[in-house]
Amino acid sequence: MNSSYEKLWTQVLDAIMAAGVFEQDTFSWLKKTTLFKIDESEAYVAYRSIVSYNLLNNNQELFADTLSELWGKELSLVIVSYKDMEQLLPEVVVEQRTNNLLEFKFNEGYTFESFVEGSSNQEAYAACLAVCTGKPGGMFNPLMLFGNSGLGKTHLLHAVGNYLHKEKPESRVLYMYSGDFVSLLIEAMKTKNVHGNTVERVKEQLLDCDYFLIDDIQNLQHASSQEIFFTVYNKLLQQNSQIILTSDIHPQELSGLQARLVSRFKSGLAINISKPGFETSKAILKKKIEGRQEACQIEEDVVDFLALRFSNDVRNLEGSLNRLIFNATLFNPPVINMEFASQVLETETIIESDAADLNVKEIKKAVTRYYGLAYKDLEGKSRQKKIMTARHLCVWLCRELLHKPYTVIGVELGGRDHKTIASSYERACLLMKKEPSFLEAAEDLQSRLGDKRK
Repeated sequence: MNSSYEKLWTQVLDAIMAAGVFEQDTFSWLKKTTLFKIDESEAYVAYRSIVSYNLLNNNQELFADTLSELWGKELSLVIVSYKDMEQLLPEVVVEQRTNNLLEFKFNEGYTFESFVEGSSNQEAYAACLAVCTGKPGGMFNPLMLFGNSGLGKTHLLHAVGNYLHKEKPESRVLYMYSGDFVSLLIEAMKTKNVHGNTVERVKEQLLDCDYFLIDDIQNLQHASSQEIFFTVYNKLLQQNSQIILTSDIHPQELSGLQARLVSRFKSGLAINISKPGFETSKAILKKKIEGRQEACQIEEDVVDFLALRFSNDVRNLEGSLNRLIFNATLFNPPVINMEFASQVLETETIIESDAADLNVKEIKKAVTRYYGLAYKDLEGKSRQKKIMTARHLCVWLCRELLHKPYTVIGVELGGRDHKTIASSYERACLLMKKEPSFLEAAEDLQSRLGDKRK
């Protein structure tokens, strides 16, 4: 809507309110009216309810005189319903609403350089970079990235847009969130404006691109918009425009979408982005900490702790780091260590590894059962020989079967530091040579737990 008209109408209402013509309760209905057009000697005002209409209609002379005085020219009032306002809007207003959705500005912080590549996402990273450097539609068309929310799909879409803007500025790139796509089409189907964006006109705008990027395709469940998208999709492929889609779920599990549409998605290249592993999570944290070292010092143990416990998605990982840094600015500790981190994040949900995978918890369970102990024994401070032996064995198994860093193992065993766990591992290696019973326990549990990795 024209902001100058909105400002003018607000001034009109304020002037009438100041004159004390209406009670406050009555006046609230007038706030629901809109001045949307001035054409020659007529001012068009839209109403939403019959009460608003009656107030305007019964006091036309008052509103017209006040408006004319502020406008500087004599005007008469034309009162229309909000439903009929659409067809009277100027062409430029209708077009601007569509352009606001189509002319998306990419997040400059989301680039290929700022994306942390790891085993969980390297295929998606490579594929996105390949479609940027190659000819549009030449390979992997469509390219579909799927995986849980918060793993970097949107980052890669923006990285594509930013790369093309810099390296191929002549390229026509269109990015849309699926919800905006549906809203745009619904509005086009409902419009009565003679200048408005009809469905055919919107199709033309969507097809005018070399790269078509659409985020969260699983939300495209509106039946009519699916039909239109199917048509646009096919024409984009025919004209060799590159299509990149993202989804929170696998293409085969997209419920609510037409089978023929899902079939088209699977005809190109579909790549899964899984949750980041420990090393990738740690690299992400390191990148986020860059440039902040002067403001806050974070011990390596804390970085390992975050990478282990909050790596279910990147947003959760970054959120835990931001919370630590924020609390550090409040309480100003000399350094962010494990004690401080544990206090700040004690209410956060801890992310466990998938039950089907071998993990530290499974090893702890096997060791405590073997020795008839409880978790709290392994994690506590007791130095009884049986408990110490079990603890050494647990450390050795975590190193041999999972290749976990000492810091990560220490977090799982009551928050012990790197040196303590390293010493425990060395002690376990020594016991393997000196005590046959320890060697027997290690071989037995290693054999049992090793089967779980197959």
